[in-house]
Amino acid sequence: MQIKLSELVAKFGGQLVGEDIAISSIAPTDLAEHNQITFLSDNKFKKNLLNCKASAIIIKAEDSEDVNMPKILTHNPYYYFSLVSNLFNPRRKLKPGIAKSATLEENSFIGQNPSISHNVVIGENVKIGDNCQIFPNVVIGENVTIGNNITIYSNATIYDNVQIGNDCVIHSGAAIGSDGFGNAKDDKMHYHRIPQIGGVVIGNNVEIGANTTIDCGTFGPTIIDDGARIDNLVQIAHNVHIGAHTGIAAQVGIAGTTKIGKHCMLAGNAGIADHVEICDYAVIGASSNVGKSITKPALYSSCMTVFEYREWAKLFVNFKNIDKLNQKIKDVQSKLDKLGDGK
Repeated sequence: MQIKLSELVAKFGGQLVGEDIAISSIAPTDLAEHNQITFLSDNKFKKNLLNCKASAIIIKAEDSEDVNMPKILTHNPYYYFSLVSNLFNPRRKLKPGIAKSATLEENSFIGQNPSISHNVVIGENVKIGDNCQIFPNVVIGENVTIGNNITIYSNATIYDNVQIGNDCVIHSGAAIGSDGFGNAKDDKMHYHRIPQIGGVVIGNNVEIGANTTIDCGTFGPTIIDDGARIDNLVQIAHNVHIGAHTGIAAQVGIAGTTKIGKHCMLAGNAGIADHVEICDYAVIGASSNVGKSITKPALYSSCMTVFEYREWAKLFVNFKNIDKLNQKIKDVQSKLDKLGDGK
């Protein structure tokens, strides 16, 4: 595939400066070769252009004055890079049609131009929109509604009573709508299941990573709003509400009935307690634990950076002795106060 820079500008915007050459793909500055376009999103990496072999570049106007190769000027090169990369690297498409090995209940509805692969199981009263790609071994339960232009990769499971909007991607091994962790103890302290019947509602243009689990709500639904991006290996508990365009990295765990605002970022391995509310535009650092609501947009972090083991061991001993040290300080302060009173 070859495409001219002017065609990229016509499709995605920006300003072409220099020769209108054709390029075959896109790559970062350290890997780019002749006939490829590269990008520079941060001026601190501009030194990488000295040995760059790319034939063209996507760059900000203020960073481009001494760059001699053909260039596309844009205020957001990283976003522009994503558009061009998607153009050259589209998602793999299945062949149109429904495989003979797929199992569909008679009262399920399939929209136009379906691609439903081998061993897919679709339950009763399911509605699937147009142009959907369903890869092998996907299981879809009963009373599920799926919008248009959906891609569901192999071995994902959609439980009963799940609603999914348009233009979503669900990666392999994801489980959506499994039981929330609702249990009650009897007088013998034995656990008993509380039925989870609220379902899951997922908006438009949501992407859910591999092996991520989203529990259904107890009575009302668990909700994922439009544009959310959820990484692999994320646990979202019952009745959680994820705001629009929020990004959640791998291994984040969110406990039940928690509300995450819009445009938030949750870094890897963060843990969010139950019944917590996090305001819009908050950023939670990696491995941080959030035990109370956050009402002010800011970067929050509660993790400790690593130390060399002996230094950490000394710090841990001191940490264990903090109460004793505090008591000694109080005793000294008390004696000083008495001396002061004596004067």
